[in-house]
Amino acid sequence: MRTAFSLWNERIAPVFDVARHLWIVDAEDGRIIGQTGRRFSSDDPQERALRLTTLQIEQLVCGAITRSSYEALVERGIRVVSFIAGDLNQVVHAWLADRLKEGELNMPGCNRGKRHGARRYPGRDACVMTSKRTRE
Repeated sequence: MRTAFSLWNERIAPVFDVARHLWIVDAEDGRIIGQTGRRFSSDDPQERALRLTTLQIEQLVCGAITRSSYEALVERGIRVVSFIAGDLNQVVHAWLADRLKEGELNMPGCNRGKRHGARRYPGRDACVMTSKRTRE
């Protein structure tokens, strides 16, 4: 599986939509077989989704993400695991061990529920940032 982690100062970027760096990890049978870094040159959600598609990313692990970015990624078949926080190495190891869903690395404000402007997307492993107009 090829997974991208949005990156800022060796940590998961707090907001995917303004992150400039990605750390890409290729894994097979629970072990890393390759890693590389890449940059974004655009803030446009469609261009970012296209960039991830071009890089053959299957999954994105990120902090907060806007609905427009989330939807652009999902439309291209990229699975999004959002509202994750922490040191890159810690998050990558939790991802390899399939422990991201346990909640220890959730950003404050998501907790897979509704709080502080985050909304759980039904049937997904993602929370998205919402405005006051779109909150339920």
